[in-house]
Amino acid sequence: MSAPSPEDILIHRPEGTCFTLRWYPGPAGAPVVLVVPAMGVRAGYYNKLAPALREAGVSVAVTELRGHETSGGRRPSRRYDFGYADLVEDVGRSVDELRVRVPEAQILLLGHSLGGHVGSVYAAQHPGTLAGLMLVATGSVWWRLWDWRMYAIGVLMSLLTALLGYFPGHRLGFAGREARGQMRDWIRFNRTGRLEFGAPRVNHDPGLARLELPILAVSFEGDSFAPPKALEGLLAKFDRARITRLHLGAKEQEPPGHLRWARRPELLIGTMTTWIDSSAEHFRTGDHRG
Repeated sequence: MSAPSPEDILIHRPEGTCFTLRWYPGPAGAPVVLVVPAMGVRAGYYNKLAPALREAGVSVAVTELRGHETSGGRRPSRRYDFGYADLVEDVGRSVDELRVRVPEAQILLLGHSLGGHVGSVYAAQHPGTLAGLMLVATGSVWWRLWDWRMYAIGVLMSLLTALLGYFPGHRLGFAGREARGQMRDWIRFNRTGRLEFGAPRVNHDPGLARLELPILAVSFEGDSFAPPKALEGLLAKFDRARITRLHLGAKEQEPPGHLRWARRPELLIGTMTTWIDSSAEHFRTGDHRG
């Protein structure tokens, strides 16, 4: 019997825009993985990963990033702006929708790149809500973990964003057309090493340090946007989490890099499902305090 087609769930924001949560229901009682995309990446890019996870016995939901909706959203501009805090709120809306659909299921969040930043902060703001966190091809963008060129990239981003009212990543080969507020938050992370954003501005690092939940942290060979040192820099913020660390692709002729891993789910499915089972048990037995 073939798997059911995914369902597109429209989620409305108070501002009048909306985004789509693509839902791949698995077996009754299965854990749920919520995928939060990388900056500039549309949800459809994960249309191989999500069915593969479902075939492995997991329910999956893929959310759209603000500014990159298939329909119902708005393009970033001088007149339409948002930041990391708004992205975290959208993650919350997705989790709330999943709670309505599968109220008893354990929910785990898979954050890819930018999705790892906002997913981590959501987990810290809502301790005990998630059964686990998967940080895949993500990391700190603090320039001191890299070199002076990373600082220069932040300066260039700041200048372009101020000039245009948005960041033209779609023309530069990094991200897409992004909101200036979002990029200001990214640039602040780049300059200070802190996940500090919101209105009023809040340093979310102490919340990450208090967070107690399982984390699967994965880096890939050939990923110049999130090399192992960047992931280690992000993981250093989690003082109490139970971290499983993995680096993949070193022996392959074509390393998966920053994006291609999502189109090659065979690289991670076995590891993910084994880790998900252990994390769900950790959550179910109450071996966490949030």
